[in-house]
Amino acid sequence: MMKATSGLLVLLAPLLLLVQSVHADSDLHYNQVHLQARQSESVSNDTMHVSLSTYGEARDPAALAAKINTDMEWALAIARQHEGVSASSGGYQTYPVHRDNVLKGWRGQQGLQLEGKDTRQIGELTGRLQEKLQVKSIHFSVSGEKRHAVENRLIGRALDAFKQRARLVGDNLKAGGYRIVDINISTSAQHPPVPYQARMMAAPMDTAAPVAVEAGESDIVVSINGTIELQIP
Repeated sequence: MMKATSGLLVLLAPLLLLVQSVHADSDLHYNQVHLQARQSESVSNDTMHVSLSTYGEARDPAALAAKINTDMEWALAIARQHEGVSASSGGYQTYPVHRDNVLKGWRGQQGLQLEGKDTRQIGELTGRLQEKLQVKSIHFSVSGEKRHAVENRLIGRALDAFKQRARLVGDNLKAGGYRIVDINISTSAQHPPVPYQARMMAAPMDTAAPVAVEAGESDIVVSINGTIELQIP
């Protein structure tokens, strides 16, 4: 009989510890407040991105591939002459052309991406490449090193704003202080659209003329979400 009682006590001991642990965890949720702070800064874009494509159509897929490859090799050779401009090709696609359910030929395309900080040079290069390629899109962004410097500055300001809100809430609720339970920091960059795309589609351009665009600005945003626990008597 004593052995059975001892076994029961052994089983009850971990259960009691578990109940106490759950109760202790639930206490952490008392007097908790969720806060958010946000800081942003407009920064001049310093990197230009241009997406172009070469298109072709032929009855024979081999002839189509030869034309697209020739146009792309021509474009890459010209792009390599411009120092400071990064050029990369990709996105090769071919698909059949049917008329009245009969295969009549093939169409294909391949993309070319240009990137760099010299807007004037990329604009001239883009104008030159439009002799054989078509511009699909143009956009601007903030370079990684410039963006990181701005984000680091905004993180400090956002943390100060978060602490200010925490003190404001604590003072209004007559708290003796607070502690941070958790905190999350996120960053983003919002790029306004470039109106060049609409002008490009609206009217034909002189293929030898450089592309005229304005880099504009991007909004770098740092958001802080967190939870504080107020010390309320």
